Amino acid sequence: MDDLIFTNASILTENGIIKGSLAVKDGKITAVGQVSGQGAKRTVNVGGKLIAPGLVDLHVHFREPGFTQKEDFLTGTRAAAAGGVTTVVDEPNNSPVTNSHETIEGKRWIIEGKAYVDYMLQMAVYADGLDEIKKAREAGIIAFPVFDELGDRPTGMENTGVLYEALKRIKEVDGLALLNCRESDLVNKTMNGLKESGRNTLADYMDHFPHVAESLGGAKRILLAHDAGVRAHFREVSTAETVQMIRLMKGYMGKITAEVRPDHLFLNYDNTKNLGPYAQQWTPLRTKADSDALWEALNDGTVNVIASDHATHAEEEKKRGADNIWKSPPGLPAIESMLSLLLTAVNEGRLGLERLFECASTNPAKVIGLYPRKGTIKVGSDADLVVIDREKESVIR
Repeated sequence: MDDLIFTNASILTENGIIKGSLAVKDGKITAVGQVSGQGAKRTVNVGGKLIAPGLVDLHVHFREPGFTQKEDFLTGTRAAAAGGVTTVVDEPNNSPVTNSHETIEGKRWIIEGKAYVDYMLQMAVYADGLDEIKKAREAGIIAFPVFDELGDRPTGMENTGVLYEALKRIKEVDGLALLNCRESDLVNKTMNGLKESGRNTLADYMDHFPHVAESLGGAKRILLAHDAGVRAHFREVSTAETVQMIRLMKGYMGKITAEVRPDHLFLNYDNTKNLGPYAQQWTPLRTKADSDALWEALNDGTVNVIASDHATHAEEEKKRGADNIWKSPPGLPAIESMLSLLLTAVNEGRLGLERLFECASTNPAKVIGLYPRKGTIKVGSDADLVVIDREKESVIR
């Protein structure tokens, strides 16, 4: 006997929508479409609503340990569950930074029993900690974000030779390198010039990260990753130039996976210019033309993952930027609203329903090595499901 059967459902599978039922036992999907047998302990008639695979979010900042005044693992994963996200990959910029097998184990101990959804952790790579890559991989870590700077000090990855060595080390352990398209020297030089000139508005913040710094940083990292032979995933793609660069490089380098954030799809400077620090992101919002290019890239396969980059801050921290944008930290909450926004885009004809879940569920699961356990509705897959009423309307405030 199954534990649970959903009846009268429209079930989104990789082969299209199936009308019928879905059965679950011991947390696994046991039947899709036609369900036979002795019934179930519980039956739920979903009234024709859509059942889709839960989202797999490759990019969240849940702030624990060290910054629980902003958010903790309990509230972060609760927001994920409320938003239809059933698996998250949590970033390492905690305090202490998760950059060794010891800090990984410490973080696991702290967050144990606090999660409403499944989760994976990452290990940040530092120049003086390259030997930790192998130790972390042996401890079950797959993903290794390689930042130029993190926490209160540079990582050493701004040095191209060190970055290349790190990528080769990740390749040796069959890990996944997570790379931001960012040339930090150019970003920091531009930002310092703005600060010295007394430019401190949201518009000035938008200017601190030039488009060329993203496409240059991305191109360098794609070339290095390709030569190192490492599996690499590129994050926070935000400009039309970077999209075109990835499109061209895919043509002769083969598979490149890249992600976009929902705020870069839906927001731009023109529709947020009065929001001050509440529209301030680490990779800033761009122009409407950039957003249009990202939608095109999602639909033509140039970009194949959507991830929230959920990053909350305390209200008092954001308020500091009202008169001087440099005094507030960048980051926005996004995990609870991401799916609703994307479904709105489906209703408006900007994105296909199947493509939405391909980019937000199936492809992320493949990137992180969880497919087909996660990211799809198949017999044997985890019953990580979201039931969607596509007629319901709500307002994000």
